[in-house]
Amino acid sequence: MPKISDFSAGSIRGVAFTRAPTHPAPQKQEAAVSSGATRQASLDLSPLAKQLASAAQRAAARDSQLSRQELATLASKIQMELGGSAYRLTKPLHDAHVPDTEDPELLARARQATDFLNGKGSNPFRRLTIEQLALIGYDEGGDFTHNERLAASRELGKRYEVWSRAMVDKLNAEYQQTGYQDETTREIIATYKALPPILEAGFGNYEVNMTLMIGKTDPPRGDEADSLIDTLLKTARKLEDRAKKDHPPLEGPDEPGKPA
Repeated sequence: MPKISDFSAGSIRGVAFTRAPTHPAPQKQEAAVSSGATRQASLDLSPLAKQLASAAQRAAARDSQLSRQELATLASKIQMELGGSAYRLTKPLHDAHVPDTEDPELLARARQATDFLNGKGSNPFRRLTIEQLALIGYDEGGDFTHNERLAASRELGKRYEVWSRAMVDKLNAEYQQTGYQDETTREIIATYKALPPILEAGFGNYEVNMTLMIGKTDPPRGDEADSLIDTLLKTARKLEDRAKKDHPPLEGPDEPGKPA
């Protein structure tokens, strides 16, 4: 799966066509051929790649304009709008929504997202990267349907839950072997720091809180243990609880229709 950077701003620039001379001078022939190849590559991008490229530009602009706290607030607001209690009232409208396009790929993907949210079939975004899922789930540009954004957010929550539980197990295993949890804690911090800004902002002061645990020879007890595990699992719990209340059971990535 190509990374977002492979088809973000560079792809958009390729779409901005420039008029070439009718009879290019000999010294400009090579440049004209290169320009034509770039334009053809842009035309060959899939509909999803084009949508992700546009979403990446919007995300970059948003992230540069908002503070970390503002991003966290926006992320929470978006998630509530996507799958909060009001979703139950508007769900029939979202399920009936058809994108304003004649592109069969876009229409099919929108239907698949709706089917997935109703417990039928697989998530159309199950093979995307974390960065790509965040671009879809948190995009407010209108390129993706409500149900597509919700399906992408479901996949994000599902992966985070699997990862966070694995990290808790890894922390415990490292302590049993070495008496410390430093390497796994550093791995967790690095993972959080590498997340898209709108996801990373939602974890508050995780870096300070978790860095304080590095070098400790005693296992975390009481509030410390609860704080660490809560930091790891809070997003997964929130999404999981919301899914149980507002939506049909989730399915596994390789077992369509089977509850998670």
